[in-house]
Amino acid sequence: MTGSLTLREWLADVGRFVVRPRFQAQPMAWGRTAMLALMVVLALDVALDALVSAVLGIWDESAGFLPAPIELDISFGEDLFTALLIAPLLEEMLFRGWMRGQAAALRFAIFGFAVLALFAASLFVSPYLAMPVALAGVALVFVGLLHWSRTRHYDTAVPAWFERHFGWLVWGSTVLFGLVHLGNYEPLTHPLGVLVVLPQTIGGLLLAYTRTRLGLRAAIAHHAAYNAVFLASDYGWW
Repeated sequence: MTGSLTLREWLADVGRFVVRPRFQAQPMAWGRTAMLALMVVLALDVALDALVSAVLGIWDESAGFLPAPIELDISFGEDLFTALLIAPLLEEMLFRGWMRGQAAALRFAIFGFAVLALFAASLFVSPYLAMPVALAGVALVFVGLLHWSRTRHYDTAVPAWFERHFGWLVWGSTVLFGLVHLGNYEPLTHPLGVLVVLPQTIGGLLLAYTRTRLGLRAAIAHHAAYNAVFLASDYGWW
């Protein structure tokens, strides 16, 4: 993706990435062109989310298969802090921070997914084991951060297998990103209920495009801006 691309060409580039994600070692330099590209991808993300959510809502009116969202008893400030800061930072670092393929980042991702597995396991083990399993996850976070901080400046080689299987890695992490958001809903009562996270899954693929073409900070900004639109709609501001 270069600065000479038109709006139509940008959208075509997004489409090609969705169909067949392609590795790009160096994202576009930040500037006016990159900002416009980010706005295009964000607008596409919001539009697709609205369309898919509307179609699912119409279908669900007759079939009744979608789970209801979990209503959390949190303040507006807590909601804002989580949606605009915590979720974009943590989720982008975990699910897309490694997409430049550097060895140190890939190892950090392994730590991150192991932590995610431990936190998920803590929800299903006995109450006596839940806290130790969760604490093991917290400890692993610090081990991963320490290892990454000590290796990130020199362990920057991109393995050949990473470039070769980049598309599968993007699709796999995107599906996992969508499935993780099932935690925002009541337990499934129908197999088709998993479609409730289809908007987040599509969004995850577009975030992968943003991260690959525009950089990690752009992906975090994309994620936060998307959540801001969601919050505005959720609180009835439009």
